[in-house]
Amino acid sequence: MDLFTYVIISAVFIMTIYLAVMTKGWFSLHQIIGIFIFGGIIGGIMHTYEGGLVLSIVLTLVFW
Repeated sequence: MDLFTYVIISAVFIMTIYLAVMTKGWFSLHQIIGIFIFGGIIGGIMHTYEGGLVLSIVLTLVFW
């Protein structure tokens, strides 16, 4: 997976969680975006964005 694919999947996940599930009262949009930026950084360091994506999704569910 490259960075562009990671960004697209992250955007779709963020839109699904934030807008479709309506988590506005429970979880801030800025927190979700920050978690996915952190996941992208970790994925870049590990040279695999799949690991960063999994980390971001797990952190989002933990903090939710």
